[in-house]
Amino acid sequence: MCCSAPASLGQPINSVNYKVMLNEKQFRDRAIRELREIGKRVQSLMTDRALYNSLQSDVIAPNPQLADSSNPYLLMIRGAYTDATTMRLRRLFAPDANLSLRRLVAQFAEYPDMLHDKLTGRELSADLAELDQLATVLKEKVDPHFAPRERTPAALATANRELDRALDLLADCVKRYYWIVADAYIEVEPAAADNALAIFRSAWIETK
Repeated sequence: MCCSAPASLGQPINSVNYKVMLNEKQFRDRAIRELREIGKRVQSLMTDRALYNSLQSDVIAPNPQLADSSNPYLLMIRGAYTDATTMRLRRLFAPDANLSLRRLVAQFAEYPDMLHDKLTGRELSADLAELDQLATVLKEKVDPHFAPRERTPAALATANRELDRALDLLADCVKRYYWIVADAYIEVEPAAADNALAIFRSAWIETK
């Protein structure tokens, strides 16, 4: 009978990445805890995306002084959003990270009885393949954006489409696998940010 991984193995206590085999109840309990934590991070990313898209559509696009502007502050904001989102997503896709959705999903294959009537082996394999494919895109094809020409909406469009695909897949997987282990729904949709754009209704720098 095994209780927990020895501290000498260097494994974090809250991780399901153990060499020992957990029984189904132990795995469910640990998976629920990890999925809740991953869900919080995914919701944070979803909220940031909603705020960024609102800034683009409700503040910048309707303002002719901003829409076609090469203002360095706008370029910085756009580039910073894309680059920060890329790094945060890479962590959640990495199989060797302390908190990894990809690793957790792979471990579901070790508990076929738990998947009964909820997920087929083919569907599980498809989820893993898509997670791997998007992880490769994030790691090898989405590079940091430094130069002003790399931070225009047109230049960032391709990268942001890949980020949207990756984030939507994470959200879908978190909800599906949480339902499998907890038989319950987990909220990962953007958190309410009522009146978040109100700060743009008045001038930030008063004319002297």
